[in-house]
Amino acid sequence: MFPFERFIDVLKKYVHNRSWLEGSIAQGYGTEEVIELCVDFILDLDPIGIPESRHEGRLSGKGTLGKKTYISMESDYFNKAHYTVLQNSSLVDPYIEVHKDFIRSEWPGNNEAWIRHHHMETFGDWLRKEYQGDENIHEQLYLLARRPSWHINTYKGYVWGYKPLYPYG
Repeated sequence: MFPFERFIDVLKKYVHNRSWLEGSIAQGYGTEEVIELCVDFILDLDPIGIPESRHEGRLSGKGTLGKKTYISMESDYFNKAHYTVLQNSSLVDPYIEVHKDFIRSEWPGNNEAWIRHHHMETFGDWLRKEYQGDENIHEQLYLLARRPSWHINTYKGYVWGYKPLYPYG
């Protein structure tokens, strides 16, 4: 069905008096326009006939079972995960050797195993501190150097029973 035919079908539903078709259509269309205008400018009103997305409000806890809880990861696991992400990025490769050379100059006389272990523990913090205010580094490298959040939101479950009124719209 063409869009014009769909629109004519909507207009036909406004007809309540068959002897005055044009007047009924004009009145129904005008009423709908006034309602849509009110919905757009009055903040507390919800649109009529438009279903709310089932994903709306998920981050704030809507549609969840139980209470939102925060889990704080242990520092050791967090540092290892952050180091793994940094190590597998091609943007970070040149800075790995710079950091190892920095460790060698700060603590001379330590063996390679100790330098590698110290590098794994301190590389993320060093990269963040070293290039924090530098405007010449790549934006993705800047975002990788920042530490991700320690807190994880968890819920007991989600409600998946919502079915939209208009599945294709």
